[in-house]
Amino acid sequence: MFDKEFYQGYMSKSSLIQEGYAHAISAQWFKKFKSYLMNPHGADLSKIGQIENYGICDITPDVDPNLTGYQIPQIHSTKYLRVYKVKPQLQYGDDYDIVSIEIWKFLKMYYNADYDVIVFVTKIIPSLTNYFLIDNLDQGLCICNELFYLVLVIFEKDDKSHIIALRLPACPWIEFVKFRTLIFSATDYQFNSIKFINHGHLCYDDKKVPFKGNKILKDMGITKEMQIIIEFSNMILGDIEEEIETDGEDQQIQQNLHTKQEFLEILEQNLNQQSTEQLILKSIQEIQQSLEQNDFFQV
Repeated sequence: MFDKEFYQGYMSKSSLIQEGYAHAISAQWFKKFKSYLMNPHGADLSKIGQIENYGICDITPDVDPNLTGYQIPQIHSTKYLRVYKVKPQLQYGDDYDIVSIEIWKFLKMYYNADYDVIVFVTKIIPSLTNYFLIDNLDQGLCICNELFYLVLVIFEKDDKSHIIALRLPACPWIEFVKFRTLIFSATDYQFNSIKFINHGHLCYDDKKVPFKGNKILKDMGITKEMQIIIEFSNMILGDIEEEIETDGEDQQIQQNLHTKQEFLEILEQNLNQQSTEQLILKSIQEIQQSLEQNDFFQV
C-alpha cells in the first residue's frame, strides 16, 4: 500500500551529512528499502521490517561504570545506555551505508532499530590520515576511522537520584561541542542541557575542565578508552552573569552584557531616579498645602 505521507516525509529530509556524527545502517536493509522506495506504488513500505544493525554493530564486552569515590548510590539505581560503532573490518557500501541524522531519526521513528551505530564526521586536516570519503558529505569533511569507547557517568551534584551511565564511541579529532551534542542526543536530553553547558564539568585523569569549549578531544587529552564523570551543580539565583545556549548545532555561547559593575551602576541610577521622584512628589504636596492655606507667597 502506498503511503504518500511517509514518502513525502522521507523525501523532505536532508541527506547531507554535516560535521559531528552520522548513523551507520545495514546495507542489506537499506538496499531493500531503496528498492521499495523507487517503486512506492508497487510495494508496501510498512512490511520491510525493523532496521537490523546487529550484523554491523561492534558488540564488545561492556565495562561497568566505576563510581568509587564519587559518593554515588549503588549501581542498580543507575540507568545504563549504549551507543555502538561499526564492527571492525567491515566495508562501507558492501556491509553498511551512512545516513544523515535527519534520515536516521525519520527511519527509526517509522521502523525502529535494534542498535544505534554511529560514525564520526570530522574536518580533513593534514595530521589526519585514517579516514574515507562518501558522496553526501558536506564540503571539507570526512568519515574518521580513529575510534575508541568512553564510559560517561552523568549526574547532578545536588541530586544523585538521577544518574545515567553512557557507553559510546568517541573520536579524538571531533570538536567537543559536536561530541557534546551526541551525548545529549544519546541520553534523549534527559538532563537540562543548558545547565550542563553553563555549570557542568568533566572529571577525568585527575582533571576537572568545563563542559564546554571548541577544542577537539585530542587537545583535551581524551584519546583513549576511559571513564569520565560529568557533573554540575544547580544554578545559583544570585548569579549576575548568565550564559545562554543559542545554537543547538554549533552550541555557541553568548554572555549577558550586564556585568556586576554595570548592574551596580544601573541600580544606583534607579535609586537616584527614585529619590528625585520622591522630592518632586514632596514639592507638589507642599504647593497643594500652601494653596489650601491661600498663602501664595510661600509657594
